Amino acid sequence: MTENDFSRRQFIKVGGISLIGTAVFANFGTRVFATSTNVPFDSVRFAVITDMHIDIKGKNKVKMSAISVKCLSETVVDLNREKDLSFVLVAGDLLLDGEWENALVVKNLLNKLTVPYYVICGNHDFVPINPKKHREGFHYLSVKDFVKFFKGHGYDNSGKRYYAHQIKPGLRLIGLDACLPTEQKKWGGILPKEQLKWLDKQLTSHADELNLVFMHHNLVRWSTDELIGGTKQWFCIDNEVEVRNIFSKHAKAAPVVISGHRHIGLNFKELNCVNYFSVPSLNSHPMRYSVFTISNLSVSWKTPMVNVPEYVHLEARQNLLNAKGWRLTQFKERNTINDSAMLQFLENNDMILGSIKI
Repeated sequence: MTENDFSRRQFIKVGGISLIGTAVFANFGTRVFATSTNVPFDSVRFAVITDMHIDIKGKNKVKMSAISVKCLSETVVDLNREKDLSFVLVAGDLLLDGEWENALVVKNLLNKLTVPYYVICGNHDFVPINPKKHREGFHYLSVKDFVKFFKGHGYDNSGKRYYAHQIKPGLRLIGLDACLPTEQKKWGGILPKEQLKWLDKQLTSHADELNLVFMHHNLVRWSTDELIGGTKQWFCIDNEVEVRNIFSKHAKAAPVVISGHRHIGLNFKELNCVNYFSVPSLNSHPMRYSVFTISNLSVSWKTPMVNVPEYVHLEARQNLLNAKGWRLTQFKERNTINDSAMLQFLENNDMILGSIKI
């Protein structure tokens, strides 16, 4: 397809930053949908918040624990002011490490939302296997406890960690869970066979509707460090190709997949007519949330900064730049050039606001 073809079809290109090897380059979006779904619906506005890592006893590091409750509280206030918002997706890592006391705070704040919210589990939302990570003064949730705790917010009485709901005629929501609660290093994920079969059946049975999919882990590797064998491969699930093949098969029915976990500014990549979004953390630089508008013809978005003082954002940025374990290998050494490249990757400011249409 040529550049002129895009103009004739009135595609809007939005630049995103990707890293391949040691080069930083612009990665432009193409189309969003293969064809429009058979069941049209009026546009729907929804928000996504993720990776808030609430901790009532924490200190500010890369994860800004000391300010984490304030970040979520202010975001709830701002979302309640959003015009025509229909629902909120909470894409995992609500807690620092599965603490019941932190979960109580999160739920009390989320319950102040004036629209429904849907929760999916992240890799930090259940008790760590390693007892050395258990902190005095906290009680811990198992993954089953987490699902039960947020029952009614996506989860039903079945106890399953995944679900589907009808939002309105023509629009459905699917939540998936690739977490590995029995792993010592629980950062990575695998979408199990049970969910793969269920997902394929859901998309087959509802092929004439738009199925909006969200999960905590990513299905796209955003940097070379995330490739198999890389130091950050766990940001993407192990069987991402298998899962993406299902979405490619059902691209008409599932053209948008949203993930958290990566702690970077909003980015997306279109593969076989499916758009894979990674959305920013509420709790680490650049400290943003996301608001989408979707119809069966288009998707648009904005990613506002969390409403906390500037010095908090500056502290979060500095903490992230100082954290060697969070830096990409090719930019590991601290210097002006590498810091600038890291910020370009982490913030992805070209994608703060965007829209793509057929």
